[in-house]
Amino acid sequence: MAVNSTGMAGSFNRSAPSASASAWFGTWGVIAIVGFLLLPYAGLGGDGQNLYYMGISAATTWAVIAGAQRVRRSRRLPWLLLAAGQFFYTVGDVAYYVAHAVFDSDAFPSVADLFYLLQYPLVGAALVLLVRRRTPAWDMATLLDAAILALGLGMLWWVYLIGPLATDFDASESLASVLVSIAYPVMDLIVLATAIRLAVGAGSRSTAFRLLMASLLAMLAADMLYGLQTASDTYRDGGAPDVLWLSEYVLLGAAALHPSMRTLDRRAKVALPNVTAGRVILLSLAALLPMVVLYARYVTEQHAGAPIVLLCGVSLFALVITRMWMVVGIQRRLAIVDDLTGLNARGVLLSHLDLEVDRGREHRQGVGIILLDVDQFKLIEQIHGQPGGHEVLADLAHRLVRLCGTAAILGRMGDNMFAAVLPGYNGAYLKSAAIRVREVVEREKFAVGDQEDVRVTVSIGLASLHDDGTSSSELLEHAELALRRAKSAGRNRVFSTAGAVELRR
Repeated sequence: MAVNSTGMAGSFNRSAPSASASAWFGTWGVIAIVGFLLLPYAGLGGDGQNLYYMGISAATTWAVIAGAQRVRRSRRLPWLLLAAGQFFYTVGDVAYYVAHAVFDSDAFPSVADLFYLLQYPLVGAALVLLVRRRTPAWDMATLLDAAILALGLGMLWWVYLIGPLATDFDASESLASVLVSIAYPVMDLIVLATAIRLAVGAGSRSTAFRLLMASLLAMLAADMLYGLQTASDTYRDGGAPDVLWLSEYVLLGAAALHPSMRTLDRRAKVALPNVTAGRVILLSLAALLPMVVLYARYVTEQHAGAPIVLLCGVSLFALVITRMWMVVGIQRRLAIVDDLTGLNARGVLLSHLDLEVDRGREHRQGVGIILLDVDQFKLIEQIHGQPGGHEVLADLAHRLVRLCGTAAILGRMGDNMFAAVLPGYNGAYLKSAAIRVREVVEREKFAVGDQEDVRVTVSIGLASLHDDGTSSSELLEHAELALRRAKSAGRNRVFSTAGAVELRR
């Protein structure tokens, strides 16, 4: 395995991660896992399997380090922490093998356990760092969702893993062995909680993100299965837990070598999560878990741990009620603020337009309105999917805030249509502002999913008080007419009701 790992290292260069490198590592990993399962049939079980296993683990450590080296220094830390965790786990495997194969020692706990346990805080720290970087603001709603799911699953961890280890131990066992035995599922629980927070939080769901989450899922499933098999004395080398651990390694290496890992820690545009049907179902199932567990314990006449389950049930009920209260607040907010872009909702913007038009008539001041529509937005969604389309809209909203300034009143009028009410603007000033917005949007690149160089253009229609009407409804009608003319003229243009505002080829 060491030879294979070295050969693989030489096959990559120090350029940016590529999808082919990730696919190559994943394919190599699948073949390696199959080879691991076939070794006993070739008479290479036992020591042969152990050495082979450690080789795959070491190759994963290298793959994560190689991927981290291909991004900017300021963005390497999460991946270096994951690499360090994998490295210590590999060292733990080596220490365990040496103790058993060389010194014939079955001591527990041992030095190997120290290295094994070091992996968990490093992985947890990497996940916390990713969450902090991906989340644009304090996100209490997502934190509650993660707490509900983590508490529900954590209760299962306690009832079936931690609780039995803490209560059903032999009197001859040392305190150190009991504490180390409990430390493993406790560390798993910490990683589980942070992984759930990352999974339900803001940020794009890129290929690297999915591979990383699959790796964490394989790790937790392997640890839980290993704990259950160890408790029932059914664990054997080369079984399902080992295959799951190897799958974890391969998925982690593939994630680190995929090009989308460069954007995994990119800050999301909007923190407010969508309350989807799938999320509601997951939260409901988590809230029901205590009752299911209590019933199962009652049927099997196993009453140990019932107070803990009851406490979890009460806590989950309180969290769900709090989350429902927040959903009501979010729905009220959505009537004021667009959830995707953070701009004013249509109704609020139209109210501002009415107010500014009345004020403009009273003080004989100009008021302009710009309607902006993203060109070929359906094509963008076809290529990049609905999440990619949402990224474009959220990014465009942030750029409009920067371009239009604090005096402008911005809002989202429809799926891919925005509006800007500009008090004090009319004539040449309004046209100049609209042209600048169109030019900057056309010139700047948008990051969508795994791609960082997507081009987006907009069509703009404008209208101003006194020139195009004396009421807000007339201004809006003229701006919509101008926008339709801009789209009909070939898109990526600025029009008023009088015609094209700028000369375009």
